[in-house]
Amino acid sequence: MQNWNFDNGSKKKVRGLRRRFKELKREISKQTQSIPNPHKSELGYWHLHLPWKQEYINFRNTPNKFRRAVMQILIDQMINMIQKDQADYKTYTTISLPSLFDSQIVVVPDKTWFDGYFNRDTKEQQWLPLDKERNLIKEWNLSLPLNLDIKGFKELLLDDDVFEQEIWFIGELK
Repeated sequence: MQNWNFDNGSKKKVRGLRRRFKELKREISKQTQSIPNPHKSELGYWHLHLPWKQEYINFRNTPNKFRRAVMQILIDQMINMIQKDQADYKTYTTISLPSLFDSQIVVVPDKTWFDGYFNRDTKEQQWLPLDKERNLIKEWNLSLPLNLDIKGFKELLLDDDVFEQEIWFIGELK
C-alpha cells in the first residue's frame, strides 16, 4: 500500500465515526437504488460524490481500515448498479488518493464516452499511467467479485505548485 499522508492539519479526535459511517453507507445505498439516466444530466453523465464532510475522510486520525471500508462501499454499490438491467449505460467508480473525498460513482451513456478520456496531457493537468504491477484492490485488500477493468493514473495538477494524487478507475471501462 502506498504510504499516503492523510493530514488535514487538525489534531482533533474523530468522534462518532461508526455512526457517520452507517449514515454514509445508507445515503449511498439510497442514492444508487435505481440507475439514473445520464442523459437527463446537463453534464451528459451522472455522478455521485461521497455525501459526507471532507474532514471526516481525509482526517489524519481516521484509521485506514475505515478508508478501506469507504472504498469497498463505492465498489459494492457500483457492482450493484452494474448487475441491474442497464445495458445502455457504463458504470464505474473512481477512487482518489490521498484525497479519498474526491472519489465517486459515475454512470456514462455508453462506451464511446471513454474515447480519449484517459489521455490527459496539458500544461495544467497530466495523467501518467501507473505501473501495471500496482493494483489498488490488492494494496488495500479490497474485494472485487466481478471481472472488471482497473486503471490507475498519477494525476499532476500544475499550477503555482504541483499537486499530485492517484486516481483509480474501476468498472466498465471498455
